[in-house]
Amino acid sequence: MRYIVAGLLFLCAFPLSAAEITRQPLENDTDLTSVTGVLNDGDEIVFRNLAAASSKALVFLNSEGGDLKAGIEIGRAIRLRGFATATPPGTLCASACALTWLAGSQRFLQPESNIGFHAAYRVVDGKASESGVANALVGAYLNQLGLSETAIAYVDLGTT
Repeated sequence: MRYIVAGLLFLCAFPLSAAEITRQPLENDTDLTSVTGVLNDGDEIVFRNLAAASSKALVFLNSEGGDLKAGIEIGRAIRLRGFATATPPGTLCASACALTWLAGSQRFLQPESNIGFHAAYRVVDGKASESGVANALVGAYLNQLGLSETAIAYVDLGTT
């Protein structure tokens, strides 16, 4: 576990490039939208602009997480447009990505895929510190998605 935390702290110490967000038309007026890589501030704008061109989409997610605001806002766009979400086999969708995945009108997960939840935190003086404000925002978002109190407690505690 300490290696995971150390890796996350390492990632937070350096600027990260934006996630790769693409849209590919499929049959039956459905688009395949893909979000790959670390979510950063501004990725939600890119996603919304791509999503505006789709009436129906399946959103593939493959990300270790990243910016909480970006993940929540992408999730809100997915929910608003009624898109489905999926995590392809052998991929990881954790942290902010997992919150995005929860917004799908239908959510698909393969046995070989990984979804990871944890409490929201911020890095202060090189140490991870749980953020009450961020966790409150996560709880409000999950409530907006219509999740039960039991599901919200599960997600917020990161008991996966």
